[in-house]
Amino acid sequence: MFCTKCGFNAGESKFCPKCGSPLKKAPNAETTSNEVVNNTTVDASSTANFANNDFNNQTATSTNTTNQEFNNGFNQANNFSQPQAFGSMGGFDQAQFGTVNNTPKPKKKWPKIVAIVAAILVVIGVAGYFTYPLIANALSPKAKAVTALKNLGKNVDSYVDDFTKTDFSSETEVDVTSQLTLNKAEVNGKDYASYLDAKTIKYDIQSNLEDSEFAGTLSLCDKSDKDVLTLKFYTDTDKIYFSCPELFSQTLSVDYDDVISTYSNYSAELGSLASSGSIDLDSMDQYSEEIKAVVSDVLKGYYTFVDNLSYTKKGNETFKSENGDIKVTKYEVSINRDAVVKGFNSAVDALYNDKKISSYVSLVSSLSGYSKDKVKSSFESELDDFEPVTFEMSVNKKNEIVRLAITEDDASIFAEFIGKKDTLDYVHTGITSGSESMDLVVKKEDKKYSANFTMNIPSEDIKTLTVLAEVTKNSDKEITLDKFSIVGEIDSDKINFEVSGSVKANDFTGLDYTKSDFKNPIDVSTMTSAQESALTTEVITHLGVFEKVLSPELYKQLMGSMTGLSGVSTPAITGTTTDPLTGTTLGAPAAADTSYLGTWSSSEGVSITINADGTGTLTAAGDSLSVYVTVSNGYITVTNPADATDTIMYAVSVSGNTMTWSDSDGVITFTKVA
Repeated sequence: MFCTKCGFNAGESKFCPKCGSPLKKAPNAETTSNEVVNNTTVDASSTANFANNDFNNQTATSTNTTNQEFNNGFNQANNFSQPQAFGSMGGFDQAQFGTVNNTPKPKKKWPKIVAIVAAILVVIGVAGYFTYPLIANALSPKAKAVTALKNLGKNVDSYVDDFTKTDFSSETEVDVTSQLTLNKAEVNGKDYASYLDAKTIKYDIQSNLEDSEFAGTLSLCDKSDKDVLTLKFYTDTDKIYFSCPELFSQTLSVDYDDVISTYSNYSAELGSLASSGSIDLDSMDQYSEEIKAVVSDVLKGYYTFVDNLSYTKKGNETFKSENGDIKVTKYEVSINRDAVVKGFNSAVDALYNDKKISSYVSLVSSLSGYSKDKVKSSFESELDDFEPVTFEMSVNKKNEIVRLAITEDDASIFAEFIGKKDTLDYVHTGITSGSESMDLVVKKEDKKYSANFTMNIPSEDIKTLTVLAEVTKNSDKEITLDKFSIVGEIDSDKINFEVSGSVKANDFTGLDYTKSDFKNPIDVSTMTSAQESALTTEVITHLGVFEKVLSPELYKQLMGSMTGLSGVSTPAITGTTTDPLTGTTLGAPAAADTSYLGTWSSSEGVSITINADGTGTLTAAGDSLSVYVTVSNGYITVTNPADATDTIMYAVSVSGNTMTWSDSDGVITFTKVA
């Protein structure tokens, strides 16, 4: 309102902010000389002064007035806030306008009511926009459960989009190195890892997926990290070429399918698929829109399925997990036939109506002879005997599923998602049935990941088994295997196995080996007896390499129960130059102790001739046999060329013209004849 003393527009204040005078609400400025308001007569002779904007001298006198202030809204309706409008009239002339009816006019209240109602509706609308989720959950007991289940598919579209945008061509060339060290290998309390001097295996493998080529090296290393036994290979998914230089100089090959078939019944299909190159990773992005369309259509069916499940709210509770207490709302959800059918039909409708994949759907329909309606009816007929399945579900305040569980009789299946920052950072799943159980816990904490699988089946051969893997992600290209262990009881044997190591992805610069690096390979599947003999001879000749791999105790057990392991002498014969049967060059021999060469005979009727090239003749009970003879590290090994398993081994020593063979059964003494 305006101050009657200084004319300042003071709004709704009781005192003028400019001059401090107390304010009274002005009377109505109707164009009447005497207006009756609330049975009170008001002198309006000052109206002309208002018209001339002379607010400083304006006064309003009342006869029998009650000094009641006029309603603010009424004053505003009579334009007291706009004095200039009156000034533009140039004064008020009653004679010009005539006599005005002095009968009081009733005040119209409906505009004010409409304004109040409209304001209330706006407030409710704004508040409802932000509070609807809470209100909906309160009004609809199943809303929270439905939202939680639908959230499972919320990010699928983005995952699919990321997948289809992946540049697979950059992933077709890979070079990976790894190192694994055996820390423990116990069986029934006995640590067999102590029998190994070389406990670390390394590999460097290169993969060219686009050309279906793989190559690399696997190495067995000793305590000083030195390679003592290596396997080199190359494969083009047709053949695998390989060699082991420490054991034999010959290169070998084997059909790829022959190797794979040992482990898979589908090797032929897999091999032909890989060989044909029918998987074109570079063209995946061509089908991105179709893939996303299919996923979106299937999700529509899933959401319909979720909407039609039966929900019963069981109440709020605190779920006590191994990762802390979580406040949840618990539900009982029933999967009924109607929900399954409606969900399936919704997905089928979406697929058949999707223009992005209409050509594919039409092709499948024509080839299969199944129309949309036939697909639906066939599916429904398969569910004639469907029995409802009920499961429990716990949902946190973020509408995320914390626990799912199905229990029937004495069996139960559960899955818990109990990570603190992200529920998937800590996942616990399990199955129990009577005394049998399986349990899996997968955790992520910063850069550390772990998986712990436990199985307990007392009635089976594997009574208990625990597999633990702990990994640290150092970067996008390198991880450390902190621990991988297997502990359990299998076939009444208690085992405890543990390894550690690392894996690293390197920049691909090419394959270490190609087919041309394996010259004149022997096909293992078509190897002749002569080739087998030559290979056996070479391996036996180089058996000494295992002394670098095995502990002295295990090496002794492998070669035979011999004494005199310590204090071994320099090898008399370490390698051969040619295969005596085929004439194949086997490699140059090392320096030999010639004192072992020659012909020797014993009082037991056994005689042997040892030649420098590793061949020899063994005569016993009047029968002679051509043999291979190896003298290495204080042992003599005599092998039948026709049967590599037909071998004798003794600790051997020479003193002058006397050669002594000894084992746990006794001693044979030879005298040099020639």
